[in-house]
Amino acid sequence: MQLQTSFINAEEEMTYLRSAIQETVIRRDRLKGAMEKWYASYPGVRFPQMVELLSLDEKLSWLDSRFKSLWDHAG
Repeated sequence: MQLQTSFINAEEEMTYLRSAIQETVIRRDRLKGAMEKWYASYPGVRFPQMVELLSLDEKLSWLDSRFKSLWDHAG
């Protein structure tokens, strides 16, 4: 995964990453809530948005790793 935005410096990128992490967590938490409701109503039937949830988990992992890399470098 790569960012499609160019940044002037690491601080600017970290600001962007913080925002992207927050937005991704909100979306992931909403989907997790929807998944809990789904399985309460349809046990044994796959959650229809599972691929999206897994994709958000992967994105969040990448964003966190990128942020940590910048944080460690700035440290």
